[in-house]
Amino acid sequence: MRCTPLRSNSSARRAATRLRALLWVGVGIGLGACGSGETGGGDDAVVARAFDKTLGVADLASRIPDDALPEDSIAMAQRIIDTWIREQVLVHQAINSLPEDLQNFDAEIETYRNALLLHRYEELYVSQRLQTEVSKEEAFAFYELHPELFTLNDYVVQAQFFHLPLEEPLKDREIAQLKRLLSSTDSQDLLALETWCLEHQAVFHLDPETWWSLDDLLQEVPLELYRPESQIADRRTIEFEQNGRRYFLRFLRHNTKGMPAPFPAVRDRVEELIRHQRRNEILSNLTTELVEGAKEDGDVEQEMYLRDAEKNP
Repeated sequence: MRCTPLRSNSSARRAATRLRALLWVGVGIGLGACGSGETGGGDDAVVARAFDKTLGVADLASRIPDDALPEDSIAMAQRIIDTWIREQVLVHQAINSLPEDLQNFDAEIETYRNALLLHRYEELYVSQRLQTEVSKEEAFAFYELHPELFTLNDYVVQAQFFHLPLEEPLKDREIAQLKRLLSSTDSQDLLALETWCLEHQAVFHLDPETWWSLDDLLQEVPLELYRPESQIADRRTIEFEQNGRRYFLRFLRHNTKGMPAPFPAVRDRVEELIRHQRRNEILSNLTTELVEGAKEDGDVEQEMYLRDAEKNP
């Protein structure tokens, strides 16, 4: 998501000046037409009016990126003005139609404000104290303690593959050699195969440690699966043609549905869960310390105590 940085007062003033000039030239909005009587060119100049509310140039400019092109600025400004006018008309109608008791949002506003304050304070407090580094040993211990959190919903596999267009001529002897290299556990053979793939501009993945979900792998290598469990358990090199390309694939390891996912495949998730656990512990300790401290200082107390209805009918 793109975030617009906060503007300094000087940049906001420059944006307002630029937008004001564009409005006069591009949209022809006259200040007097707003009925405010303000015809000057200051930053408090009025662009639009709705009942007793006004939209100023500075406010309008603050909603438009500084780097917007002139023609884009004009279009954005007009959309903002139209939206603002529609909102003010609807709000005015709601105020005049709803009874007073349905216009009281004090409790909701306080709840929302408290939630925002707590969120910002907690984020700041945690960011200053959270240890984000997670060792492999701690991550693996968490993984072993909570296997139910990492149950597979799909097959996962370790596999090596490469593919290239059928237009690339390959003799039977060369195909046999490539299949031998792909089936080899010798690092020199793997290096030789990688070099061949680079020379022939083949798409390849030869890292034996990477875990793939089966669906993700099939996006790269469109193998037709009719008996998935037996096919991914076969360690022989598979060669096939599909969509004008020749594919070479070898499954190395696999885990089936319902089993815990391999640790390397979920390590990032494990670390995130540990950090989340640490965050909760920090906030829990903070709450306990603050509440106990406030009680000791006499800042909070419970004036009435509820009776246990079952014990004291």
